[in-house]
Amino acid sequence: MVSALSRKSITDLSRRRSRTVFAVATLALAVASIGIFALPALMDRSMRAEVEAGKLPDLTVFTSPLALDRPQLAALASLPNVRAVEPRSDFDGKLYIGERRAPVEVVGVPDYGDQRVDVVRVASGATPRANEVLTERQNANQGLLDVGAGDTVQVIAASGMTVPLRVSGEGRNLGGGKDATDANVVVLYASPETVALLSGVTGFRSLSFRLADTRPTAIATTTAAIRRALVSVPGFNGFTWLPEVRATGDWPGKSDFQAFSDFFYVITVLALLSAFVLIANTMTTLVAEQTSEIGTMKALGGRRRQIAGVYVKTALLLGALGTVVGVVLGIALSNLLVRYLGSTFFAIDVDFGVDATILAVSVLVGLIAPALAALPAIRRAVRVPVREALEATGSAVGSQDAGDAILRRIRGLPRTVQIGLRNVGRRRRRSIATAVMVALAVGNLLAILGLAAGISHTTHVEWRDHGEDVKLLVGGDARAEQLIRSTPGVAAVEPMFDAQIRVAGEDGFIWAVRQATMFRYRIADGRWYTPNEERTRARVAVVERNLARVTGTRVGDRVRVETGNGPLTLRVIGIAANQQENGTVLFVPRETMRAAFGSSPAGGDDYWIRTTSRDHASVDRTTTRLEDTMSAYGYDIGTEIEYVGEADNVASNRTITTSIAVLGFLIVAISMVGLANAITMSVIERTREIGILRTIGARARDIRRIFAAESVGIAVGGWLLGIPVGYLLDVFLVWMVKEVVNVTVPVTFPAGNIVLALVGTVVLAVLSTLLPIRRAVRYRPGEALRYS
Repeated sequence: MVSALSRKSITDLSRRRSRTVFAVATLALAVASIGIFALPALMDRSMRAEVEAGKLPDLTVFTSPLALDRPQLAALASLPNVRAVEPRSDFDGKLYIGERRAPVEVVGVPDYGDQRVDVVRVASGATPRANEVLTERQNANQGLLDVGAGDTVQVIAASGMTVPLRVSGEGRNLGGGKDATDANVVVLYASPETVALLSGVTGFRSLSFRLADTRPTAIATTTAAIRRALVSVPGFNGFTWLPEVRATGDWPGKSDFQAFSDFFYVITVLALLSAFVLIANTMTTLVAEQTSEIGTMKALGGRRRQIAGVYVKTALLLGALGTVVGVVLGIALSNLLVRYLGSTFFAIDVDFGVDATILAVSVLVGLIAPALAALPAIRRAVRVPVREALEATGSAVGSQDAGDAILRRIRGLPRTVQIGLRNVGRRRRRSIATAVMVALAVGNLLAILGLAAGISHTTHVEWRDHGEDVKLLVGGDARAEQLIRSTPGVAAVEPMFDAQIRVAGEDGFIWAVRQATMFRYRIADGRWYTPNEERTRARVAVVERNLARVTGTRVGDRVRVETGNGPLTLRVIGIAANQQENGTVLFVPRETMRAAFGSSPAGGDDYWIRTTSRDHASVDRTTTRLEDTMSAYGYDIGTEIEYVGEADNVASNRTITTSIAVLGFLIVAISMVGLANAITMSVIERTREIGILRTIGARARDIRRIFAAESVGIAVGGWLLGIPVGYLLDVFLVWMVKEVVNVTVPVTFPAGNIVLALVGTVVLAVLSTLLPIRRAVRYRPGEALRYS
């Protein structure tokens, strides 16, 4: 008996091969999607290897240029807790790409053959000599600069002269690669002598350290010791930027990648839910069409437990087949994704890997989920009385009630369409289950499109808060401001500066700006500082809402701010709704900051500049004049053009949302399989009906219209369900952005996206049912009538 029942489980799968293929394909996609959970582990494994190979620093401090000799560096290396130190010089300027000027950072490495910290590896070509550079690998990956060994780049020096530099090869550094990716800045590696030629200044601007003890207290003690050791060095006026600390196990971009992965997880859960619904639908159909066989087994003495075991085994066989295929697909998918993300965002070659935990979970879900999904159908089937089961037709055609009658009375539609719509109602359980899968796909699409629209809206709003057209990074003085004001095309100038800070353990920025500032601040609570507070250099601050939320700061609180030059206590007088630097800015009166530290951390001001025309070409011409003028007077400058920054930011966000959307096609694929499965089952069940229709004169196109109407009817029903699903999912994703990334994005649900989803749903519904409909119209009347 047991052997016969086991054979029946296999026969149930082979009898309806199309259904089995669809079910296995769905389960395989679901199991494969679980592989996405392996992304953080696989990436972390590869990045840890990169961290060790690149000897990433545990601590980096930033100063004005310091001419450190070997004994001074040796003294720093001998400080308690310091294992190694590596100095770096750098130049921020412009280079020509064709006729266009682009921002560039040239990093000076003292000895490429003896790098003890933050290694710049020569990936190809040769070590750069005088007037030579290595191009960072990410320059080409990000489309910033595509050059190779032997090419020449034209860099504009601080003096205004154009210096040709030969490219000796390609370099690789995790920190430099992140700068190229995040800031859209061309990164080049050279010798300190080449950097000095460009900047006109000798000395190192940063010092990177590897430490023996990386606990926070040990790092704080070491930082203080480094500060004391540098006090005697000529030109040291404190740190120009907050010391950069890398926690144990951390790597550049890790938090961003983890946040990115969290959105992938949402898609994975939806894919699993869609697959679960389809498997349950398949098992319901399989059990329902064998009601008479269940009655026969009962009549022959089969017990409920034995009969249920047949279908549990069938579900387990489905699970085993889907798991084998899905695990292979999942391993391939996770490795393809992590390689793509690694090469695109980090310029690393990720080795093939398998996460054992995720592999075990994939196998477990693949085997157990089908059996669990089948339990409700099995439970209903084994409780059917013997007589009722023996009298069943064996066809899961569903009931005919008032709803069916209403569908039959639909007027104004071709008869073939009426028949197709009526079939939707006659198989309600399967139609609803299929519509749910479509709803999840539609909801996913609407939510991702809504999130993309919300992020785009937020990006545009925050950039429009800038009243300036150009930001000039110069560290200037009174003469610099006068030169800027006298430049043709300049309408207004505001000196300001910013600095990296830390508040209650959270990273942020201070923007030291005037009371009557160009910046369009939006006060959510409290107020902006007054002219009197600016004049008296009051220690007050306006905190952006996101930073206030994560630090628990309220109006009236006093906050201790850690800066590169030491701590500073400020009284919070307002909360701003702006989201500059992801909502982590403290606005402080410029004179307050100058009084606290004697000057800006960099030794001078940067400038916001409003041009006489907002036309992009006019802004570009004015920017070029500013660069030429300031360089001619010996200023080392950098420029940020606001419309270019906005466009780059929007493009970067679009890349992220597109990646999430592409992964969302897993759900679309599952819903297409579900539609194809539903129509295939409909064709199988109604083969005799097709034969009757063909006998009484129905043509192939009539049959095609019947099943197309059924498919489109289910799809449109799923689309309607998908609208509220999409809205709720959009709300959830917006909440995730706020909690994970600390950025407030509005819930955006454009009507155009809903219409687009409808069109896409109908098109995919038609495409996904082409194969089963083709099978239906190829039946000959006699063959269909003999079908059982």
